[in-house]
Amino acid sequence: MRKTLFIAILLIANSTFAQTFNNGGLSTGATAKSGTAAPAGYTWSEVQNNTGNTTESNTSAGYGGTFSSAAASFFIADDFTIPTGQIWNITAIDFFAYQTGYTGLTSPFNTVRVNIFSSDPSVTGAVSVFGNDTTNRFSASVDANMYRIFNSQVPTASSLPGTTRRIWKTTASTPVTLTGGTYWVKYQLQNVTAANAGFLPAVTIPGTRGLAGWNAKQNDAIGGTWIPLIDDGNPATAQDYPMDMPFIITFTNTGLGTKEVMQYDNRMQVYPNPVKDVFKINNPEKIKITEVEILDMSGKIVKTLKGSEEYNVSDLVKGNYILKIKSSELTKIAKLIKQ
Repeated sequence: MRKTLFIAILLIANSTFAQTFNNGGLSTGATAKSGTAAPAGYTWSEVQNNTGNTTESNTSAGYGGTFSSAAASFFIADDFTIPTGQIWNITAIDFFAYQTGYTGLTSPFNTVRVNIFSSDPSVTGAVSVFGNDTTNRFSASVDANMYRIFNSQVPTASSLPGTTRRIWKTTASTPVTLTGGTYWVKYQLQNVTAANAGFLPAVTIPGTRGLAGWNAKQNDAIGGTWIPLIDDGNPATAQDYPMDMPFIITFTNTGLGTKEVMQYDNRMQVYPNPVKDVFKINNPEKIKITEVEILDMSGKIVKTLKGSEEYNVSDLVKGNYILKIKSSELTKIAKLIKQ
């Protein structure tokens, strides 16, 4: 997940404020590609096709990342980056899953195991810096107000949107302080009735099957093997795409200065990214963007742009930048790479 859109969050140096780092979008809107509206108060999380391609789509609604028996135990792992010079006091991490056909009004998930590594856990020598593969760190699990559905239009309009895959957000208590660097979070969920298993939906962005740099992995804890999470595509001849997995990290960045509440919300996608001249912002909640500040990696504002449909950065030098996307309600954070 050394991602073009989700790599890291950089907030102004020497400050302290509560924040969230969101590793992945899931909601694709209240109307499916076929035109079907989601139930009131809910949105769809619809498996995607690339914009302009009406013959191929992703094929997987979710991946195994649960314990269901002594013979079936799977973990998911994905990475996140803390910028140099920052200290994150992490309190919780949210994960997302569904149990097909479950009709209960309370979450079926009551167990979550978390193990944070300072490097890729699939590579020999990886060191755990928090947690383990056995302790239940469950804090809460609530309705995420989304239903996972297959692509209802591509490659054929044969998959009708349904409500058999309600997505639940499960929170793990993860009290740990981490400094700058790239980490991997390895995690596993478990149902009240383990045998019912469950599935974890991948990051879902309207109009794209996947992005360069996505690199989530699955661990078969029984066999001791790791594989990259890949969507094979529909039909079988479609191109394969690596996947990323959504999670939200809640933390406080320690330092001196003012306090400001911000969110790293990757539902607000910056595209194209990397960008040469002009980029746009996918804004699913349709918040009114008042201005976008562009910061270099030291936290210095190098350019301020008024809210618009598109943003010209042709004058910026090549490199990595942080966007502070401001509205009257809150400030969102995103990563920008200038080619």
